[in-house]
Amino acid sequence: MEIIINVFIAILNFAAILVIYKSLSHIEMKNRILLIIIGEMLMYIILFIIYGISSTDIDETIVNSSRQIMIFTFLPINVIGIELPLLLTLKKFQQKDIKEEILKKRMLFSLIISIIILIIEFCYIKDLQRGMNELIDLNSINRTN
Repeated sequence: MEIIINVFIAILNFAAILVIYKSLSHIEMKNRILLIIIGEMLMYIILFIIYGISSTDIDETIVNSSRQIMIFTFLPINVIGIELPLLLTLKKFQQKDIKEEILKKRMLFSLIISIIILIIEFCYIKDLQRGMNELIDLNSINRTN
């Protein structure tokens, strides 16, 4: 089952990268790849920080064993939900389809939506970790009885 989950997560991440790649078709390939790498790294770092903050009061074993799977599960969500709208807005501004005033409004809106998404992810990760912690506690109690 773990293999199936990891393959599914890999497919989701690949699909998110492909969506970004196709959305940036107007940009030279070298710059497009560079933007994708930078965006993925930033999203990974943000999720790493959120995961670390949400891991307070959680058993260190759970924190270490679930870190990568949770980060790579949420990474495509952030790439499509946060990074893609920002890049598409910047693309429209660069092509002079929108004015600077509209760019500022859209960027502010994107920032607000991004913060909401990150808060929801924080709460969800925290809840998942607490649930895992409770399961481990229940298992240890059942083993001693």
